[in-house]
Amino acid sequence: SGSYAAGSQPIIVANDPAKGMQFSNWTIDPSNTTIASKVLSATVITMPAGNVTVTANYTKSNGSNTSTSTGSGNSTNSNSNRRPNSTTTGNVSGGRTTVVIDKNGLSNTGVVSATVNGSSDNFVIKITESASASEEVVKALMAEYGNDISAIKYFPMDISLYDSTGNNKITDTTGLSISITLPIPDSLITYAGNNKVAGVVNSKLDKLTPKFSTISGVSCITFTAEHFSPYVIYVDTNNLTAGTIADSTPKTGDAIHPKWFLSLGLACLSIVFFMKKDKKTLRKARA
Repeated sequence: SGSYAAGSQPIIVANDPAKGMQFSNWTIDPSNTTIASKVLSATVITMPAGNVTVTANYTKSNGSNTSTSTGSGNSTNSNSNRRPNSTTTGNVSGGRTTVVIDKNGLSNTGVVSATVNGSSDNFVIKITESASASEEVVKALMAEYGNDISAIKYFPMDISLYDSTGNNKITDTTGLSISITLPIPDSLITYAGNNKVAGVVNSKLDKLTPKFSTISGVSCITFTAEHFSPYVIYVDTNNLTAGTIADSTPKTGDAIHPKWFLSLGLACLSIVFFMKKDKKTLRKARA
């Protein structure tokens, strides 16, 4: 709410949904008012020369998706909001890291995996949507690209670390990081390797270097989160350069690369053409 000059671009953020509900979309009146995204809970509108009303709509939640992967640790320490004590770093075989996704827009969550680096304890990683995280993401994108972010497609999320019970958020994450693989968000799949990842620190993008792969036919993105804060996967549609995503699904069978079949085929064609040329010359000589 508030008064804004025509042409200004205020950020609008939906309230966090009630339990069992999830944000669906915005409706806007007048309907021709420019809005960066109708399906993201934090977005930007361009003020018209008149009053405008935007309404956040909610639907029933489908529930959270949970993925458990082998990662760091086997402790069940859950009595503190500080990271569990540990003298072991790196991965410990048999440990469990559980990823809970409570956010729309990520299908094929069966390919999700994660490892907590820097501790041998069990953890729960929660990927959620919150008004504060989404607002910070929008502010950071506007700081990077200017007030007009209509060409930026983005997927904001809050990545937080919890103890093995999933109830106690760990606030002292000193020395911890997570390596996580997620399916590319549904709305960004078509942009393939053009997707970027960043954390948000002080309303600025902390850009990461993601890796791309295809797992069981699902386009995935892998990155390491060095701190726990809002994160965003985003695409600048004005600068699309990358191509498709490589398939990292384990392969079996003949290891001959397709390029060798191509080379062999071209060589055979060259021999055929050469022999045909010789035959034509011989026929002309007999004539």
